[in-house]
Amino acid sequence: MSYKSIFLDCRTAVDYVHLESNMKDIIMQNMEKYVVQDDRATVLLKQLRENGRQTFLLTNSDYRYTDKMMSFILGRDWRSYFNICVVDAKKPKWFAEGTVFREVDIKTGALKLGVHTGPLKEGVVYSGGSSDAFHKIVKARGKDVLYIGDHIFGDVLRSKKSRGWRTFLVVPELDHELTVWTDRRPLFEQLNQLDNTLADIYKHLDATSRNKPQIHTVLQQVKNLAHEMDQEYGVLGSLFRAGSRTTFFASQVERYIFNSNWKANAEVFDLLMR
Repeated sequence: MSYKSIFLDCRTAVDYVHLESNMKDIIMQNMEKYVVQDDRATVLLKQLRENGRQTFLLTNSDYRYTDKMMSFILGRDWRSYFNICVVDAKKPKWFAEGTVFREVDIKTGALKLGVHTGPLKEGVVYSGGSSDAFHKIVKARGKDVLYIGDHIFGDVLRSKKSRGWRTFLVVPELDHELTVWTDRRPLFEQLNQLDNTLADIYKHLDATSRNKPQIHTVLQQVKNLAHEMDQEYGVLGSLFRAGSRTTFFASQVERYIFNSNWKANAEVFDLLMR
């Protein structure tokens, strides 16, 4: 089975779960089980508003799910915490051609007739739209916007590349990754030593060498150590490492602002206040 085939199968499964399954219904029926309610979220949003910062909510979820989720986290007046609320954004398409803005009837969740033109009003919920229209309406330059998201492609990469927004990537898995790194650091050091051993073996070889290097034992040690490390991370292994190498996701994360838990980090507020 090729990597492409595995990717396509996983992508199809994820799309089905998000677009066609009853996952969101199950979550809405069991909010206490699946959603962490933290009062620090309301404190942060209040402080931002009190300090003259404008905030906006941009989500791919429909209004019904968004209202249920935000009401559980922030209360029934959740719209008052944001200057602009946009649902059904269809990111990353929102950062490219996008769609038109339409107003949502918050009583029924249905879209009102016609296309919305003019300013985006506070307290009103809009559907769709695009980053082009958003920038023209709010008149914000790229560097004026700090965008916080948890999807490196749909949120961070597209917003930074197409709009030049400052970005803050939330990576919940980072806490566990750092814990494993601290607790099992000797394993990482052993793995690096084996990498250096392999490098030394190949260093003295050139195109004219006829004898193959004896590396079977070293490779087996690398394999055993990598497996032991993966067991520390759980069933799916590390999000940031594949054996002794960093993953593509890790290399992408290193290029952007990230954090494991935006609610618990005072530096976030300092960054937002700049």
